[in-house]
Amino acid sequence: MPMNAPALLLCSLLLLSMGCAASEPAPVGPPGPGADDPCAPGGTLRPPRRDIVATTVTPDGQVVDWIPITSQTPDGKVASPPPPPPPAATPEGAAPAPSPTEAGLQLGPRGPAGTVPVLRPRRPQCDCLPGYVQQADGSCAELASRCSGEGAMASGKSFTVCCPGLAPIPAMDRADGQCVVTAPDAHLCAKCGDGTCGAGENDCNCPSDCHATGPGPGGGTD
Repeated sequence: MPMNAPALLLCSLLLLSMGCAASEPAPVGPPGPGADDPCAPGGTLRPPRRDIVATTVTPDGQVVDWIPITSQTPDGKVASPPPPPPPAATPEGAAPAPSPTEAGLQLGPRGPAGTVPVLRPRRPQCDCLPGYVQQADGSCAELASRCSGEGAMASGKSFTVCCPGLAPIPAMDRADGQCVVTAPDAHLCAKCGDGTCGAGENDCNCPSDCHATGPGPGGGTD
């Protein structure tokens, strides 16, 4: 049976409303905390230096801030530079050394007189909150995820620290009867001072808890 005009109009309106509802995008909630803050939630963005006199950009895009030369020391006194070395003799027939520009080095514009350049980090720098530790990219990571346990090594190169309750002690051991440092760029995390010779501790790095060993009656160690 053919449909009358009012029925056709009603069906068209229903289809149109269904199509519109289907094409409407889903509502988007507000951005989460720290979505626009590269340092959140473990830190705050470090403010720029206050003593910047000028800012330049090198041809490769590196931003350089120029600060007063006297701002490098607390009292404003800067040591005089040493005299320049005498020019090296050029062998007869040899071409002179190329200038930095001729050698292909990308030099940016110089700042005002009396200032020195300071490279601005390419990534945001953060001041970490308690419970967080600085990472290589300037961000802040949770201390619990970047701390070393008892007897483990921690180092500034790996951006690791000792877990709470532990203290850094030198990584040392005995060699030919002498205490020697075994890891100059790192340290051990220990509970030195608790009266127990724990993991990683010995008479070299924690003599208060560990006593030196010596030959026993049978030629061994006590």
